[in-house]
Amino acid sequence: MKLSELDINMPLIDTNIMLSRDILAQYMGSINSSSNSDITIYNPIFFPTAIIFGEIFNKYSLPDGTIHLSQKISFSKPIKQNSIVHAFAKINKNTIKAGKRLISIKIEITNNKKTILHESMCNLLIS
Repeated sequence: MKLSELDINMPLIDTNIMLSRDILAQYMGSINSSSNSDITIYNPIFFPTAIIFGEIFNKYSLPDGTIHLSQKISFSKPIKQNSIVHAFAKINKNTIKAGKRLISIKIEITNNKKTILHESMCNLLIS
């Protein structure tokens, strides 16, 4: 299914995700950075969001030429390595301006007590 065909408030992800040290090591390698997994018990701030966007983009297709315009983390608490978190993502905006589609995706990560650990927003431009 295409991401551009989805309605506003449509849930994209609503599932538990394990933020394992193995996945963290792969993530750190992909951004050409050494892992701090032996120095701290917490994940880097962008790691949970990156993993969730990876899940979204595996599930929904984007056309070639899609541009990641911006990403804003509006709230974040430390998330321990090897944590199981609940990830919820939805379409926040899906509009067309000047012949280009703008999609905003909102992500919320909570723990098993439903405490919000992380909130972020991403904007994509689809030509």
